[in-house]
Amino acid sequence: MSRNNVKIGSHVRPKTGSGVLIIQVEGADEEGEVRSGRARGPRPEKPRTEAMATLAQTQIGWQAYEAAGIISREQLEMLYCYDKQPIPTQVALFMQRGEAYVELFVVILQNVNKEETVQYVLALLDDILVAKPDLGLYWHELLRNSGAEVDPFAPIMRLLGRTNGFILEKAALVLGRILSLKTHTPGVEVEEVSEADEVTQRHLLTFTEWIIHQLTTAHSLEIQDCPKLHYALSAMMALLASDTGRAAVMEVNGLNVIVSMLTRATASMTQALSPSTVQLLYQLVFCLWCLSYNKEIAELMASGELKVIPQLVHVANAVTKEKVTRVCLMTLKNLLGQGSGNANDQMVQAGVMKVLSSLGGRKWADEDIAVDIEELTEALEVDVASLSTFDVYKSEVLSGSLEWSPSHKSDKFWKENVGKFSESSYLLVSTLVSLLKSEATGAVGLAVACHDLGCFIQHHPDGRKIVAGFGAKAPLMQLLTHKDADVQKHALTCTQKLMVMNWEMLSK
Repeated sequence: MSRNNVKIGSHVRPKTGSGVLIIQVEGADEEGEVRSGRARGPRPEKPRTEAMATLAQTQIGWQAYEAAGIISREQLEMLYCYDKQPIPTQVALFMQRGEAYVELFVVILQNVNKEETVQYVLALLDDILVAKPDLGLYWHELLRNSGAEVDPFAPIMRLLGRTNGFILEKAALVLGRILSLKTHTPGVEVEEVSEADEVTQRHLLTFTEWIIHQLTTAHSLEIQDCPKLHYALSAMMALLASDTGRAAVMEVNGLNVIVSMLTRATASMTQALSPSTVQLLYQLVFCLWCLSYNKEIAELMASGELKVIPQLVHVANAVTKEKVTRVCLMTLKNLLGQGSGNANDQMVQAGVMKVLSSLGGRKWADEDIAVDIEELTEALEVDVASLSTFDVYKSEVLSGSLEWSPSHKSDKFWKENVGKFSESSYLLVSTLVSLLKSEATGAVGLAVACHDLGCFIQHHPDGRKIVAGFGAKAPLMQLLTHKDADVQKHALTCTQKLMVMNWEMLSK
């Protein structure tokens, strides 16, 4: 038996800490929690809760299926013992005869098309998998012990083609929970790939491809417009609870797809975020958090190519929902020190210290958030101290939050560092111009941006041409009539430097 597993009854459960997170994900809604490495995903939204309550009151005519020869008399008795029992009792019964119950429910899902019955069985399965996730290992055991003659995954996989939203959502969640698990039979070498392993791997690949298809073809990010997207994301959250699931998602380019969706979501963010957008951001960052538990994936996230870290900092700063803040901070914590420390530099340059300072001033219902803020701040203070003055300035500009820090008005700073502004095709200059155009930039930020552009024109031999090339003239002219006098003053000075061939004439 693998040293990372412990024997429980007749099946194997992966230990927490061996690449398996304890995660419960229950559908798309506005609420959800992530605490201390354990996660409880979104609870069902109100309409879904009402549907579940109605379904729970449903009386299924099990005896009709026995009469039709779909289930045996023994299986009917098993259902009578199981149905309408409290969940702890159902879990105990499942523990006693796990494979038999899996085979029973598989037979029903395979041979019964009535939506009410299918919904009811999926709800039963989801309930026990939420209560005790490792019960999903019985699906793997049935497949292996039957020599792959009984495929307990196939009937649920077929349900992904249904149009009923409840069936689709629950089928995806159940599959996410059970396919994320990986068994290891004592005495069997890991290198020995059985037919059962091949069947499981085939289903896992098909399922992850289905998830990615829903993400890449979504015509809208709103739950009401594209519910399949949110069903797929909830399923991915469950699947990513293990290294098995994480590896499967990476095989279908999952990280890039998640980051691409996050970019799309943040690009459309406004000050008044809809509950649907907040939920989407939570689901996407939650997936990144799960992926960050794999060191190799964390290294990719920290490489800078995908711009994961700046987006996490942006979301943490822009979204006030506590569960979103929490999962952003936990992901950033997992990325500390990754990429040979490059992740830390990216965090600082993205303005995370100001964000942490702002978040630190808030009161949190979850005390773990305050701990995360403190730990991130302490870890990054060393990196901040090692940064040069220009690095600090660059970090401030790229964060979009400008203040009258000492470097702005230091003639020495501009003389020594103006040449560095050519980096990344004059990214800092274009960012300053963008801040002038943004309605989100406050009066202080506008004044500082005008001042800095003026200093760049003054100290760089081609400053006038470069600034004009980024389209600074129009926003500067508009700022001449800004209601803030300081903004007017610095906009006027910058405009004069931009318009006058010899700026030194302005002082005469």
